[in-house]
Amino acid sequence: MPIARYWVVKTGGNEVTEEMVKVWKDNFLEYAMEKGCLRGALVADGERIIAGTIWPDMETMDAVIDSEHYSNIGEKISASWGAGGINLPEDIELVCNGEVLTMMVPGGL
Repeated sequence: MPIARYWVVKTGGNEVTEEMVKVWKDNFLEYAMEKGCLRGALVADGERIIAGTIWPDMETMDAVIDSEHYSNIGEKISASWGAGGINLPEDIELVCNGEVLTMMVPGGL
């Protein structure tokens, strides 16, 4: 069963900049996709940023999250987002890992 991982981060009313999005995409999402992540998205409303990823299984996701490279990625994202007034990890509102119970995508999963 695929696994979904969601991070919800409070923005404190700070603007989510193109640079913050680029740093997340270029550092985390590209690495995650190379290591088996099936899809990912970064979305925002006026109060929070939500990062979502879908993984084939928990082992694949854990291998990325437990890697030394993931720590380096986290430092880059924290610096970029911190420059925009969003402080990680203090502003993290929720982290959720769970089995995907149902999902529809073109061409199947």
